[in-house]
Amino acid sequence: MVSLQKLPGLWANCRRQAVSKLLPLLFPRHCPVCDRLVPYGSTICPGCRKLLPLVRGNTCLRCGKPVSRPDQEYCYDCRVFPKSFEEGCSLYLYNHLTAPGMMALKYHNRRTLAEFYSREMVRLRASVFQRWKADTVVPVPIHPHKRKKRGYNQAELLSAEIASLLNIRHIPDLLVRVIDTLPQKQFSPQARLTNLQKAFQMNPSCDLRGIHKVILVDDIYTTGSTMEACTRTLLTAGISHVYVCSICIGLSRD
Repeated sequence: MVSLQKLPGLWANCRRQAVSKLLPLLFPRHCPVCDRLVPYGSTICPGCRKLLPLVRGNTCLRCGKPVSRPDQEYCYDCRVFPKSFEEGCSLYLYNHLTAPGMMALKYHNRRTLAEFYSREMVRLRASVFQRWKADTVVPVPIHPHKRKKRGYNQAELLSAEIASLLNIRHIPDLLVRVIDTLPQKQFSPQARLTNLQKAFQMNPSCDLRGIHKVILVDDIYTTGSTMEACTRTLLTAGISHVYVCSICIGLSRD
């Protein structure tokens, strides 16, 4: 017979067990690489985490894109289309292993992935963030039509978490997208930048005092046209330094 004194403890234990079993059923989580179910509280399989292709070795001094030679300072895009931001860094190469996770975050409401990617970014690129000494984190904005359809901006989910982990200011609406441009993937690199001209504006309701060094966050960096268009808008508004940060980045076209 159970004593009355032990009943509260037994009840609490039963409740914890019930919650631990119900939550995975109510809110199942799938690994962004292999799509298998993972325990509640996890976001990726331990084995798949090791498979993710970290950006290592020789990288472009401007955007952080991997380059083929140790004596190569800049990637093809940064040589042919010089960038206005100070420096960039990314976490993973964009390939068949990372594309499913990026698509899940961007289009399939897998918002919990933003926490995983942001924590990995801050953990593995801590020295870069310390060197930048930024005071503000800003996401690349999406057009209101896309935000209404999707329900969120994946870059904003990432930037909010990164700002929280770095303990610096987050201004999600400092930049606004005023033109819903055509998809970038159908254009050449130069045409991409032309396509984005005048697409971004500063939010006139935001106070710029105290904003000097900005980290601009997006999910994927390809040619850098979107980051460059946003950077030019920030610099024109008087921001002193802009750094760019993305979860995934493509290879140099050299």
